[in-house]
Amino acid sequence: MKPFSVTLEQMLDARERRARAQAELLREAPPSRCLVSLSLNIAGDVKRTPKTRLLFLQGLKAFDALGFPEIARRVTDEVTGTEALILLEAPADAVKAATERIEEASAAARLYDFDVLDHTGEKLSRKEPRRCLVCGGPVSVCARSRAHGLDAVKAATDALLDAFCSDTLAYTAHFALERELFTTPKPGLVDRNNNGAHTDMDVPLFRRSAASLVPYFQSAVRLGLAGAGMAPLKEAGLEAERAMFSATNGVNTHKGMIYSMGLLLYGMGESLSFGGDAIEHAAQLARTDAEARLAHAMECRDTNGGAVYAATGATGAVGEAAKGFPHAVFCQDRLARYRSAGEQNPGVLALCDTMAILEDTNLLHRGGADGLAFVQSEAKRIASLPENEREGALLALDAELIRRNLSPGGSADMLALAYLIDAWRSLREAEL
Repeated sequence: MKPFSVTLEQMLDARERRARAQAELLREAPPSRCLVSLSLNIAGDVKRTPKTRLLFLQGLKAFDALGFPEIARRVTDEVTGTEALILLEAPADAVKAATERIEEASAAARLYDFDVLDHTGEKLSRKEPRRCLVCGGPVSVCARSRAHGLDAVKAATDALLDAFCSDTLAYTAHFALERELFTTPKPGLVDRNNNGAHTDMDVPLFRRSAASLVPYFQSAVRLGLAGAGMAPLKEAGLEAERAMFSATNGVNTHKGMIYSMGLLLYGMGESLSFGGDAIEHAAQLARTDAEARLAHAMECRDTNGGAVYAATGATGAVGEAAKGFPHAVFCQDRLARYRSAGEQNPGVLALCDTMAILEDTNLLHRGGADGLAFVQSEAKRIASLPENEREGALLALDAELIRRNLSPGGSADMLALAYLIDAWRSLREAEL
């Protein structure tokens, strides 16, 4: 989506089209009906961007959650802005009160403009005046006096949009980590059944770790929105590692996710600001220092992944990121396919398919080439079974991996990334 500057004439034409559509939807409407118009208050001559569309979709989702009986809906997505007209079988005053609560629910929600018209086309007034984005006072007073210039209003609008995007994507990433954690059964891994092949990890520990990373996830998105580059992301990642180790008393729960998920979130932020594909943005950033990271691993061998790379040449998370996260994308594709097919536990099936093909450095570290080959072979065998038999086979494999002290942690990371990519695509590609 390319941002376009719009003219006053285009905005006036859009206003006229909206008025005609409102009149048409309310023609001969009984008193029991009302019409909701949702748009965004965006200062300046660029009215539609990836960031505004994301905010609009969340506003529409919040409105739909109110559950008012709907008669008809019209949505337009033009350079003059994204708008929705929704005809309801509901009292106008109740709808107005509910939409005002949405407008006040968060800082960025102040950019929503919910107009509610009764069956005659009369627009209901707000009970409380809208607040100025710059100073927080009554917006009508600031508008009349022109207390703030356009640049100040645009800057305040941009700040709200950036905060909304960073918060939304950070909590989406946090939820992806929790979804991976609670996906069960996961052979050899911590899940709702057991702690897998780990004596120092459990569900509460992983949850504390995931929660500690939310500020870092917010920072990663903001850095991507600004196109800041690898150096500040790396610095933020080191701070996130310290926060993680503090939350887990020194246990490495999510170090790989700090690197991989941070890159993806950065790519998503960059995509929202500058267009392009989020995964490719992340991969391009990863490639800027992949060679240096791998050289350091070969020389120092101060991590499990580094030792495995030196011994086997398996590039792990660094190679995965530099190549554009192919196994995470594969896992997301399998996840979507199983979900579309109506499978009850698509994450488990997608994980199994990923275990069958991933050169998992966690397995190489714990079990060497034989351990990796065993898990891949078993996962391929299970993936060939009828889908209704796979979960039971994975439970049996879980017991065997615990016995062998094998943990496919790399595949678990791919599942977490797949959940994030899946949510991102849902956010960006949602039907209007």
